[in-house]
Amino acid sequence: MGSPPRDDAIVSSPPATLADSRLVVTSDLVEGAATRAAARAERRIVIHLVPHTHWDREWYLPWQRFRMRLVDLVDGLLDEMASDERVRFTLDGQTATVDDYLEIRPEREPDVRQLVADGRLAVGPWRILMDEFLVSGETIVRNLQMGLTRATELGRAMTIGYLPDMFGHVAQMPQILRAAGIGDAVVWRGVPSAIDEHAFTWTSPDGSSVRCEYLLGGYGNGREVLAVADRVGPRLESFVALQAPSADGQLLAMYGEDHSVPRPGYADLVAAFNESQDRFEIRIETLPEALDAISARSAPSLAWTGELRSAARANILMGVTSHRVEVKQAAGRVERLLERTVEPLWALHGDRWPGSFLDQAWSRVVQNSAHDSICACSSEATVAQVLLRYAEAEQVGSGLIDRLLADLARDVPRDAFVVVNPTPAERADLVELDAPATGLSILVDSGDRPVPTQEDAVRPTQVFEVDVAASEVVPFLRRRLHGRELFGYQVCGCGIATQAPDAGPTPVRTLTVDVDIVGDPDELDVDALLDRIAAEVGRSGTDSWRIVVTARPRRRLLARATIPPLGTAVLRLRSGNPGPSRVGSDLPHPVVVGARELSNGLVRVVVADDGTFGLTANDRDLPGVGRIVDGGDAGDSYNYAPPAADRIVEVPREVRVEPGRSGPLVGELRIRRVYDWPAGLLADASGRTTETIGTAVDTLVELRAGEPFVRVAVAADNRSLDHRVRFHLPIPGGADRSLAEGQFAVVERGLVMEGGHGEVPLPTRPAHGFVAAGEIAVLLEHVTEYELLLPRGAERASEMALTLVRATGLISRNENAYREEPAGPVIAAPTGEAQGHRRVAFALLPLARGAAASLASIHEAAERYRHELRTAPGSRPGGESAASAPGGPGLAIDGDSVVLSSLRRRSDAPGRVLELRVVHEAGGDVLARIAGSFDAWRPVDVLGRLEGGNGAGVDAWASAPGRLDLFLRGWEIRTIQLRATTDPA
Repeated sequence: MGSPPRDDAIVSSPPATLADSRLVVTSDLVEGAATRAAARAERRIVIHLVPHTHWDREWYLPWQRFRMRLVDLVDGLLDEMASDERVRFTLDGQTATVDDYLEIRPEREPDVRQLVADGRLAVGPWRILMDEFLVSGETIVRNLQMGLTRATELGRAMTIGYLPDMFGHVAQMPQILRAAGIGDAVVWRGVPSAIDEHAFTWTSPDGSSVRCEYLLGGYGNGREVLAVADRVGPRLESFVALQAPSADGQLLAMYGEDHSVPRPGYADLVAAFNESQDRFEIRIETLPEALDAISARSAPSLAWTGELRSAARANILMGVTSHRVEVKQAAGRVERLLERTVEPLWALHGDRWPGSFLDQAWSRVVQNSAHDSICACSSEATVAQVLLRYAEAEQVGSGLIDRLLADLARDVPRDAFVVVNPTPAERADLVELDAPATGLSILVDSGDRPVPTQEDAVRPTQVFEVDVAASEVVPFLRRRLHGRELFGYQVCGCGIATQAPDAGPTPVRTLTVDVDIVGDPDELDVDALLDRIAAEVGRSGTDSWRIVVTARPRRRLLARATIPPLGTAVLRLRSGNPGPSRVGSDLPHPVVVGARELSNGLVRVVVADDGTFGLTANDRDLPGVGRIVDGGDAGDSYNYAPPAADRIVEVPREVRVEPGRSGPLVGELRIRRVYDWPAGLLADASGRTTETIGTAVDTLVELRAGEPFVRVAVAADNRSLDHRVRFHLPIPGGADRSLAEGQFAVVERGLVMEGGHGEVPLPTRPAHGFVAAGEIAVLLEHVTEYELLLPRGAERASEMALTLVRATGLISRNENAYREEPAGPVIAAPTGEAQGHRRVAFALLPLARGAAASLASIHEAAERYRHELRTAPGSRPGGESAASAPGGPGLAIDGDSVVLSSLRRRSDAPGRVLELRVVHEAGGDVLARIAGSFDAWRPVDVLGRLEGGNGAGVDAWASAPGRLDLFLRGWEIRTIQLRATTDPA
């Protein structure tokens, strides 16, 4: 370790031949030396030096370019560790760095394993160092699961919640860590000024706590202490002075920085320095060793509960939430698909669990959770790779759900549809069906009761038409046919007719090919059909032929189906009068559409002349919703900053309103507003150009039967540069706080944000599932930036603003008016200008007076908005469903504000074991009732390990015959396993 011998260790015992008096004198001398040594040790400052690197897997360079540097770094590190046993290293808390290296240097895996086993190389617990606010809570959990699993495989996991460079920390992180058996955390950004010591107790809303070490000065606070060999003492004095507010004689010095390792031979320098003086003792340690020594001295005296989003001592870089919204949209779309559709429905209704496919999809999602990746404050190549990974994960997820639906549809006749519900409560909601348009038919459920429907559109029947010579009829068809497929349809048959010539004496023979989206009949001999066509062409003696491909008429049908919790249902078409019964006499709150008005009895929308609209609900009016405000942005990917002479555009020069769908299930109004937005910034970024670009902003306002909220989608073809576009909605009566749903919690936030580090503390904040203020809640599809706007001199916010587009073409700007310290390199990133078609969707839920304090209604609406029903047409020949046709519930969860986070099958457990994770996203206690096809349950931690021990097996199960009452504390995350009693349908 390079520590000097203690003074009292070199005092030897007196020789036995000395007189007793001499023994007394010697004893006094020994005791004096020991006292003086103890005094020096008491005055000595111990520096726990943790050599490490902070490794951004991708950032201003793409992953493969950074990996080349990583391989060089780890090559040198392993060589030095092999030659000097004093060297220790902490590999940034993420196992991705290990595997990125070993993929190139597989021959060095034994070296890594040995160093991990010896405790000299600390790895894990994360798979990758994520941004906590921009991904779902479930993604954070999967990240931790992957990291701990891999670190354990390598020999030992660092059981410290190492969070060195996240742009703030979510409220439930202590509970997540505790649920994985981790009792310590290390943080930097986000710690408020109230914490003025190096350690504090960090507590989640549910009461779970961890001991938290605060890295005052950041993850590189000790990088300079050994920079100059003959200046170690003075540099340590400076380090101690900077740490003075939290110094207690034991200081943690993080010796490292971005993409680098400590200087070679530093262990010799440390040993020589320790020998040369007695004021400091430098100990070379891994992070676990350092925290063990520091935490053993005393318990923290300070405590903090909830999220850490202060900019008191470090930049929070809050602008990353609104930069490159397309990345946040992809993240939200894929996370919802995997967490709440693919995994739960496959777990309950699938056959063989597609674990390997899901592992691939989750691997890509977790890779993208790295803070420079999901924040998209990166190079063009990096952002492209992030979007590609999300696309790959989405391909897996959508392919798996399509496969599951196809499996279920095999037992459903062709005149019927299977519908699945991803929500653990019964849903009566909208589905879109593609149905035949011929004949009289109505849609009914399994009880033969009419299902409310609405005609939406009729698919064109004319697919293709061409005139050819007789000799080309069959060759033409052979070239275009692929088996039975023709122009994306299935051939069902053909007919031949003679038409009078358009001009001249020669008649025209017409071959009409009948096609449909499904084959009817089930089997068709295409070669025999072509032979018959060839024979008819030969007998006709006609040179001129017209080939017409005609699809059987089909219509898009909207239906309001009632589906059991996490279950399936079958809807079928039968003969009947398609009149008023098609709507259904029991349709609740049908939609009525006027020229500028929508209403369903729960919510009323009226569009004003300026293109904004008013909402009326709960006997209260909310006028002026949807003001579009455009302003300049002279900032960068990290921080918004308006130009000194900004020009705000909020009044359209043209407004047009048109009705869309006309009810009774769905009604729409289309609002087009044309604005003259400045083309960009002046060359010196001091203001916006006088040149403008006419930009049409389309707002689609949609209301559905029975829904208490209004769906909104805003779209534009953005051709302006360096600007920010926001959607404003008023808050009548004002609000002094917001409630934002995030990662396993709903966080209450005030109107201001703490600053102090040279960054303007803008209260632009992220919300994941919804945000509420006053008497309005906004339901969100993805993480969205919002701000409560406080008029000058007022104490309550009068408006909420949602950021739709923030366009900027620089990763970082040195002269950012809203941030003193550069956040990265000044590198152009042109696609960050958000050019082209942009669309953001959300929903507005008016709240009854005082309802903002009761979250259950908002959670229920968000669940309905965020998770759509899925459907597929039946594929079984004939008119009857198979005996095993799907239909019925999967799993029901009942409890106010009890939210499903994950339901999947454990492929590593005997039998059919389901793992369920729920969270109570509200204060107070609640009883969650779980019902389904299971006979036993057992509690597990967030990693799937049995609580209270490491054992497993039948003895751990408690009886629960199809029903379980689960007590949850306020804000508690709970993971359990259920032993299923039935195979998938």
